[in-house]
Amino acid sequence: MDGWMFEALSNYEIDSTPVAEKRYKWIARVVHSRNYNYPHMCTAVCIDTRIFITAAACISTLKVVQTSIIYQYGRLHAIAFVVPSNGSQQAFDDIGFIIVVKDNAMKWRTIGLFDTVNRTDDNFEWFAQIFNNDEIEHKVVGYTVPKIIHHLVIPDKQFYLTELPVVVNINLCPSILTFNNLISGFYSPCYHSCSVPDYEMGAKSCASYHGVEGAAVFNVASNKLLGVATWGPTNMKPLPVGFAVPNSENFFEDYNCAKRIRDDKSNHESGYQKLCD
Repeated sequence: MDGWMFEALSNYEIDSTPVAEKRYKWIARVVHSRNYNYPHMCTAVCIDTRIFITAAACISTLKVVQTSIIYQYGRLHAIAFVVPSNGSQQAFDDIGFIIVVKDNAMKWRTIGLFDTVNRTDDNFEWFAQIFNNDEIEHKVVGYTVPKIIHHLVIPDKQFYLTELPVVVNINLCPSILTFNNLISGFYSPCYHSCSVPDYEMGAKSCASYHGVEGAAVFNVASNKLLGVATWGPTNMKPLPVGFAVPNSENFFEDYNCAKRIRDDKSNHESGYQKLCD
């Protein structure tokens, strides 16, 4: 996506549906405080005991010692971040890890990764082969505010868990964001509330939107995680959102790093970096 810059997703929704947290017990909020439930930073997903993933851009400006995860109505302090070892341009394909403190009383609720093959190329041809129809087979879920108040700077702004059925298709971003492929560089996984043909016809469903850093994109039938939302354009009207699929070589290297940090029993006062070098 050379020459294109995107601001961080603004964590707002349009016409999505509120949902109880108990329905998605693997979802979490990232807050930059050890004592309060604000300021809210992004959504995170629990994929393993004490390990959460989110958009890497979310944690890039946070301090570990000031970060907490609000998960299953409780608070867990972060002990380490794992940022992408080989980041992509503008972090469009970057997933960050948050490792939290040990809690023997916690019953960890996780979501499995979608059963896609490890990616075979960097151009997402593997993704195009799997996701090439316009059926609504996925949902996106994350913590949002309504669009009318998302721009207000309120430290203790209330965020609510919402979901939206979406189309996942390799053609959404190149067709809608680049004027029918006249501009190259957007051939990447994206979701939207409607298909490209519906968008061109101005279908009502295309007016819905869910753009949340770290939001979970999951398959409804299998209840498996396909990815986390990482980027999207800022515009007056709803547009597709890009997401990162956790199946790259970089992802699994970082995942192994996160597990080594979690399983480490020594006292690393100088940090955990040497566990991952």
